[in-house]
Amino acid sequence: MTEWGFLKSANSARGAALGRRCRLAIFSGLVSAAVLVAVPPAPAQEVDNPLGRWKLENVALHDGSQIRGLIQGETDSEIDFAQILQPAGKSMYAVVRGIPRDRVRSLDRLPESEHAELAARFAAFRNRTLIEAGRLEEVKLRPIQVEGGQRILQYDGPWFSLTSTADDAQTRRAVVRIEQLFRGYRTLLPPCTEEPQSLAVRLDGSLDRYQARVRQLGLALDNAAFYAPRERTIYAGSELNRIGQRLADVQARSQTVQEELARLDRELPKVLTKIAAELKTAGYSDDEIAAELRQRKAAWKKQHESSLAANRESLRLAEAKSREATSSMYRSLAHEAFHAWVDLFAFPDKRTRFPRWLNEGLAQVFEAGELDGDSLRLDALDPVRHVALRDDLRTDHPLPLSEMLRAGEHEFLGPHDATAPRRHYLHAWGLAHYLTFEQNLLGSDRMAEYLNPATEAGDPVQRFERLVGQPLAKFEAQWQQAMQVDR
Repeated sequence: MTEWGFLKSANSARGAALGRRCRLAIFSGLVSAAVLVAVPPAPAQEVDNPLGRWKLENVALHDGSQIRGLIQGETDSEIDFAQILQPAGKSMYAVVRGIPRDRVRSLDRLPESEHAELAARFAAFRNRTLIEAGRLEEVKLRPIQVEGGQRILQYDGPWFSLTSTADDAQTRRAVVRIEQLFRGYRTLLPPCTEEPQSLAVRLDGSLDRYQARVRQLGLALDNAAFYAPRERTIYAGSELNRIGQRLADVQARSQTVQEELARLDRELPKVLTKIAAELKTAGYSDDEIAAELRQRKAAWKKQHESSLAANRESLRLAEAKSREATSSMYRSLAHEAFHAWVDLFAFPDKRTRFPRWLNEGLAQVFEAGELDGDSLRLDALDPVRHVALRDDLRTDHPLPLSEMLRAGEHEFLGPHDATAPRRHYLHAWGLAHYLTFEQNLLGSDRMAEYLNPATEAGDPVQRFERLVGQPLAKFEAQWQQAMQVDR
């Protein structure tokens, strides 16, 4: 099976043609990511059997464990599997993960019709998502040489290829982050093509090199990343090499400190034995010697723990500074990568114009994703955008939704935080977030119809009213009230 085979597998299981799949994919919710999906409590009649009549598929691993749930798709390297669980007294939930094929002993699949039924039932419960990052050590990089002897790292994956002038560690982090983002894109907006166009990512580990590349393309941009549709390429850059070297230096010092503390801890018994002998020679009693040794042990333990804590804090601060220094690039990269996803994977048919407000709104949802450790949470409100939007809505003349719905490219031109397009960006973000996570309309038949090329023509306001099922004025009042709530 090709890397794109899981798309065919997941969609053929629903027994649908490609055009039908593209409409259904909008609300199918078939999650191709490591995602935590919240599910309402089971009905009363399903208490004895938490999953009721749900027939589940099974993956048996070589370590003897078994995982029950839904096989969502397959590639040559992994199984995309949604494990469905319901702990006693708690809501049912699912953990969706990629299971490497070399860990799988056997697969127990349902017949196609029952698989489709399970997929549909599971999709109906899609709600909040927690998208887990992949493992840095599993990223396969290969070095290539270019003119001038410069060393470049190359990554080839199912969704994009990446060339990088950053160092190994920073390149791996970038690949894992981009893959994590693409899992999120597939969660909210599944792909609609069996023959995707290739997407390239060009990552520069030097800001000067990145800016030189931007100038070579004849562009004047302040953004740390941008998507070039004609080249089907995302360009991104930051001081990754310098930042990475600083972090590596701190990590090396931290490792040295840990090793030295461990050495001193191992030698403590020998030191105490020597002290005891010296005290004995000096005429101290056994009780006095024991008391002295207890005191010295306690003092060393306190010093040891304090030194370890200080070392951990130093490393934590260095890692936090590293993340902060690269956060601007990753935010911009997330934004631009979503535009690429819409252009090449979700809506590759150029006859369809994904509404600009929704495109920019969802791009900001991903841009504002909240990292919790290695997990990416998308449903949390970005506090900065929320406050700015709330303040705008409380003015005497907030931006009317009708104006934003009719806005085109011109209204969104310029940096995302510039004054002119800033209101449009804020309202697009707030509306996209509200429809996706509070109204669940991104996973609905009405959204599929709203995005259907056949219904694209017509007044944007009237189309939106059909989407939300009520007059715009009524919806706008509800939306404004919801977005003005302090959180």
